[in-house]
Amino acid sequence: MFRFSIFTLSLLLISGISMTSMAEITDDMIVAAWLFDGDATDISKNGYDGELQGGKFVAGKFGQAIELNGSSEYVAINQKIGSFEEVTFAHWLKCTGRDGQWRTFFNNNGWKGGDIHYQLHSDNRVEFSIHSNPGGNDRFATYKVTGGELNKWVHIVTAYSATEGKIRFYIDGELNVELDWGNNPAVLDVAQIGAWKNNAGNQDRYMQGLFDEFAIFNTVLSKEDINSLKDGGLQGGLAVDPKEKLAVTWGSLKK
Repeated sequence: MFRFSIFTLSLLLISGISMTSMAEITDDMIVAAWLFDGDATDISKNGYDGELQGGKFVAGKFGQAIELNGSSEYVAINQKIGSFEEVTFAHWLKCTGRDGQWRTFFNNNGWKGGDIHYQLHSDNRVEFSIHSNPGGNDRFATYKVTGGELNKWVHIVTAYSATEGKIRFYIDGELNVELDWGNNPAVLDVAQIGAWKNNAGNQDRYMQGLFDEFAIFNTVLSKEDINSLKDGGLQGGLAVDPKEKLAVTWGSLKK
């Protein structure tokens, strides 16, 4: 029994996971998640499957990613997801072009009260917007996707709490900025990943580049949980039953 415990601990240490730093993310926190491993299925089982409008699947950070051309391709989310007092967006991005132009992560179609727009501003900063939120529609990270930040993978997380009146931006697992902001809920309506359908019904603000592991949570994730996602991927970051930890760890070693 003692030898088995030492062996189990060794496997955990070899894979870079300590027993005290297991993620606290559970399935019920996931509103929607698209791994882009060959399709745009929502693995949360909530049924928010994406509808591909072009794009191709290529090697990503974990498995495959979707690559969009920046001119006509996006993923349509054709159902309203809901209204949230707290919400966290987490995803990998490798932007390959359209420097200095609006580039969409996840934008509701149109722009009306409560709508969220999550994107790169034309000044290249990460921006999160809620229409008519007290204190102004928009808040920004200081991080910019431009110059040397193009053509490289970056893990971007944005966490908003109407209850706290706070928004936090994380870049590659580190807090970039925390700001006071509003108290209105974030409404996730019919939307697009990688483009925006404006009020006139026209397509705009295309992303040129790759997305991987795009997830939405119904809570504000901690820095520890964010780093679990960054280091182990969405499926690796989920909390698991202790009896399954050895199997999960062994599976990650074989990859």
